[in-house]
Amino acid sequence: MANEPLLSRLGLAVVVSAVMGVLLAALAFPVVGGAGLVAKAGADDFLALPADLAAGPPPERSKILAADGSLLATLYLQNRVNVTLAQVPLQARQAIIAIEDSRFYAHHGVDYKGIVRAAVTNAGAGGVKQGASTLTQQYVKNALIESATDKKGQQAAKADSIERKLQEARYAIALERRLSKDQILERYLNIAYYGHGVYGIGTAANYYFAKPVNQLNLSQSALLAGMVQNPNRFDPVSTEPDIRALTRARRDTVLARMADLGFISPELKAKAESLAIGTNLRPVGSGCENPAVRSPHFCDYVLRELVDGPLGAALGSTREERQRALLGGGLTVKTTLDPKIQAAAQATVNEKVPPNDPFGAAAAINTVEPGTGHIKAMAIDRPYATGNRHTKVNYATGGVQGFQAGSTFKAFVLAEAVRQGIPLGLRLYAPQKYTSKTFENVTDGRTEPYTVQNAGDSEAGTFDLRAAAALSVNTYFIQLEERTGIERPAALAESLGVHKVEDQVANKPLDRFPSFVLGTQGVSPLAMAGAYAAFAAHGLFCPPRAVVAILDADRKPMPLPGDQCEQVLEPAIADTVTDVLRGVIDGPEAYRTGVRASISRPAAGKTGTVQNSWFAWFVGYTPQLATSVWMGVPGKLTPMKGVTIDGSYYRQVYGGDIPAAMWRETMGAAHEELPVEQFTRADSTVVDGESIPVPDVTGQDYSTARQMLAEAGFGVRGGGMVSAAPTPYGAIAYTSPRAGRLVPAGSTITLYVSNGRVRRVRSAEPSPPTLFVPPSQQPEAVQPAPSPSPSPKKRGRR
Repeated sequence: MANEPLLSRLGLAVVVSAVMGVLLAALAFPVVGGAGLVAKAGADDFLALPADLAAGPPPERSKILAADGSLLATLYLQNRVNVTLAQVPLQARQAIIAIEDSRFYAHHGVDYKGIVRAAVTNAGAGGVKQGASTLTQQYVKNALIESATDKKGQQAAKADSIERKLQEARYAIALERRLSKDQILERYLNIAYYGHGVYGIGTAANYYFAKPVNQLNLSQSALLAGMVQNPNRFDPVSTEPDIRALTRARRDTVLARMADLGFISPELKAKAESLAIGTNLRPVGSGCENPAVRSPHFCDYVLRELVDGPLGAALGSTREERQRALLGGGLTVKTTLDPKIQAAAQATVNEKVPPNDPFGAAAAINTVEPGTGHIKAMAIDRPYATGNRHTKVNYATGGVQGFQAGSTFKAFVLAEAVRQGIPLGLRLYAPQKYTSKTFENVTDGRTEPYTVQNAGDSEAGTFDLRAAAALSVNTYFIQLEERTGIERPAALAESLGVHKVEDQVANKPLDRFPSFVLGTQGVSPLAMAGAYAAFAAHGLFCPPRAVVAILDADRKPMPLPGDQCEQVLEPAIADTVTDVLRGVIDGPEAYRTGVRASISRPAAGKTGTVQNSWFAWFVGYTPQLATSVWMGVPGKLTPMKGVTIDGSYYRQVYGGDIPAAMWRETMGAAHEELPVEQFTRADSTVVDGESIPVPDVTGQDYSTARQMLAEAGFGVRGGGMVSAAPTPYGAIAYTSPRAGRLVPAGSTITLYVSNGRVRRVRSAEPSPPTLFVPPSQQPEAVQPAPSPSPSPKKRGRR
């Protein structure tokens, strides 16, 4: 045995054995012989060769697991799962020893008796007819091949030369002094090649017989042992009769040798020989482009995070080291994916926007858990492959240049407005088309006023913040952005993880343009799900996360970055945003642009429809989950107008149409077994904001009155001419609301101008305009003076 005192105590015995090995190697390889032998014949030269084999465990395949422990994907360059010797049945061990090295437990790495026998045979044949390598030497050869970093090194490890045999012998002798026989046998069984890209006996048992190694029977054990010598020649999968006959004969040779050595009885031998060569193949593909992988785009996202993202630091300092660890480190990568939610999301995108639909639209769904950032689902309606209607570009993370998010960006301006103390009761007149008095647009070097108009799914009128958000009124929100400025909402979005996507990387700063509130920048659907999850988590933002743990080959945890969660918004602010966005789904019937997303439990969200319906979105959440839905035609801006998708005609696709329906299907299935949770009620002090009295401008001329109200922080609109003598013609008769009344800061005050005539019938004070009443011809609106908050940049583009 390797721990025999004689071998460890007497260096002379090693020298004698080494010299004998050199001399007998010459007999074993007479064709090579000659000058090469003389150069290496001395014991001193032999002992001068390196003795320590710097070879760790052979490469082992890694696996990616879902949150419930089920297998998502397997990664390898060599398909290998290492096993312990205790897992390998005794008969399987005996089979490999019988056919490859029957004196394995008797020699010390080099079997001189075997060499003499081989030398005699080879000398008589005039060439190499019989080998004499021990299992230890075979392991050394394979380990040298595995550890070679280039083809030249691999060729040197395979070279049929005296020099290589001497190196193998030297390493083998040293290895037997360091490891026990069982340790060497275990390493050999794990490194051996069994054909069809299968390495190691554990992997071979699963591949050829669809069973764990500890369930191998005698016939199967003998078959695998016989394959090692030449897996291409002895192939049980081949359909060629000659090869199948050779394979069976080789198995029977192993069984006969086992019987000769007393490992099995003649009866067991005969019974095993009577069995046909049968297999039950269970191939295991590598990587994400494998039909067995249920969520290939999520798999691809995980790999990118581990190779190119911050998680990669645990696997190596270079990209090559990280790839090597993933493909051969035997890692177990535990992810956040929920198979149930993933299945629901995948079924939804495939059903609502079929991959082969003639129009060519695509869709992506992401689901993120508030408070953790765990990605529960990532689904795309395209197979993960190259070719027509296939893609390896991940639309769920924004594709190549991101996707304009439309009105889903209004949530960031809403949140900043609430943070600045602007009340939800802020009433503004929002015409169908509005030209900003604050922002400018630059086109081809020309500066012109920035003009916005409402989309087809909203109307002109006077709205408060709740109604404007529910109806997604563009001209209201551009006025709100005038009050908040652009810088602060954009910075808020960035602090919630939303950045521009360029070249498939979402890390570019958002542009500070007036069109920010309309979502005209290319962003990631996953980032939008993560940002809205922060609203659900009372302002706590946790970056979307796919990996929660990585175990090394010994099942020990590897270091990963800690919790990255950050309280971005005060809970009262976030809860107020939620209170507003609930109205999009379950508010008054006249408001609900997102009614198709209703799932009969508390939910909040926002529709998003990009100009010309190039893209359509719905992003929403419950207290437990946040989901983003995107759809559009990849690669080019194609209007989704007058189109037929999945057999249904759409005059124009809005976020409240197909995306809202997909959100409902996904979230409905995801919540089937979850308890109904309520959102936290909005803080009334935040909802109401600051109230200030309306200045008395009665008797002032129109321009002076407008200026006084703007300086007090109010918006102004004209209410027309009224009979109000003795108030002279052209002077302000009264306002609505009336002077002195407490109203939310920033509200729009309507001015009524006297026409100088006497009122014939005294009427009651006019009521403030109600919601959704289209205005008649009115003087243009005036915005309040800028607030003390940082003013936005005044240049931009739509």
